[in-house]
Amino acid sequence: MLPTIEELERHLIEKMTNEDIAKLYRVSYQKIIQLIKKYNLNPSKLRKVDTFIVYEHWIDGEVVYVGSGQWYRCRRYTNRRNSEHKQLMAEGKVTYKIVDEFREVGKAREYEAKLIKYYKLLGQAKFNKKVNYT
Repeated sequence: MLPTIEELERHLIEKMTNEDIAKLYRVSYQKIIQLIKKYNLNPSKLRKVDTFIVYEHWIDGEVVYVGSGQWYRCRRYTNRRNSEHKQLMAEGKVTYKIVDEFREVGKAREYEAKLIKYYKLLGQAKFNKKVNYT
């Protein structure tokens, strides 16, 4: 079954990639691209690609990583430094949560550092290296 226009808009607003949407509906990502064109949707606008996000990775109710970057960064596992983190992401064991969006990268990084500090105090965010807290 294919996504409705409403479902597709929601997935794009949630910053899902075309590949992720395709997996969810068990179709090719080209089919998702065709639907985006058919529905005359603007994925860049819906995903707010000009903003920077702060996101969390969760496993079993615990935050294991806090990060920031472009809209697609939270789902990308190929550039992770920690091999365990990378493997867990590749296996689909990590859930993602976008916690905020910023127009300026500096503001996103400040908020990311605050969240890392908070979760480290709780004994979480085990895949984050120590950061300089201001």
